[in-house]
Amino acid sequence: MLASTDYALVSVSNYPIYVKQAVQLHFNRHEYEFIDSLILPMRTFLIFIALLLAATGCATNPPNGPVHDPWENTNRKIFAFNTKLDNYIVAPVARGYRAVIPDPVEQGIGNFFSNLDDVNVLVNDMLQGKPEKAGNAATRFAINTVFGVLGIFDVSTRVGLPKHYESFGQTLGVWGVGEGPYVVLPFFGPNNMRSTAGIFVESQTTNIPPYLTDDGQVLLGATVLELVDTRAQLLSAGRVLNTALDPYLLLRDTWVTRHRQATLDTDERIVPGSAKTTRTDERNERSEDQLDELDELDELDELDELDELDELDELDELDELDELDELDELDELDAKEAAMKAAK
Repeated sequence: MLASTDYALVSVSNYPIYVKQAVQLHFNRHEYEFIDSLILPMRTFLIFIALLLAATGCATNPPNGPVHDPWENTNRKIFAFNTKLDNYIVAPVARGYRAVIPDPVEQGIGNFFSNLDDVNVLVNDMLQGKPEKAGNAATRFAINTVFGVLGIFDVSTRVGLPKHYESFGQTLGVWGVGEGPYVVLPFFGPNNMRSTAGIFVESQTTNIPPYLTDDGQVLLGATVLELVDTRAQLLSAGRVLNTALDPYLLLRDTWVTRHRQATLDTDERIVPGSAKTTRTDERNERSEDQLDELDELDELDELDELDELDELDELDELDELDELDELDELDELDAKEAAMKAAK
């Protein structure tokens, strides 16, 4: 039997493997299955913590801050892979799906998956402290499930309860977790480390289909159907990317903009990377303020000069008056002298 100290030296990433070995040595098959069911959530939790720490390690960007894309070379390669996969498989299947499936049926399929997503929206609304929006999501889910035939018909929107979207990645952003580096995931496309952690958590918690059935084939079929239906709705967006000078940058900046707007719950225009321009504008404004202050000082100096001139004028007037007084005194003396001469 292996010594207990052998297990104390293993890394966190290998910990579940060693636990399984210990279970095989000390428990029978049924006990092993029970412990194995506990190991998967443990591994899930450890991976989530690693992703969360990676996301937290990068400071939160301001809304107009630059996109943190340190892995651009790798991201571009994954983007190229996803693009080829889409061009040769996903998009053709989506076009065939749209051509074959009647529009009302296609709309109903999209509504069904959107209704299941309202559960995820509800949970994240509550985690973000948005009771009004949480009530909206809960009411939507109840109405569409009961009166919309399991969500196939979107009755809620017709009665004034529009759909809104939330994710656990946005929730982490509301909690102050940094968005982390931008990353392109195989099959999943554009994300950042924070949203990647959110996808992982949602797949283990608020993803509804696994609660409805344990049949792996049914779950796989539902996942593929949702993927194809979503891609069919985005066929026009794909054409926009194909005409872009740099599709990678266009998709990256568009995704980052929408993610930041959704996290901040704002419709205000966000331009990633424009924060530097804003700082330049601030410096220009400060320079203009300094120039205004100098102008004000110049005006004060001009006023001071005018005041000094006025004072000089007053002094000149006083001097002139003094001179006149002196002349008057001389005239009086002359008059007295003339009178004295006349008296003699």
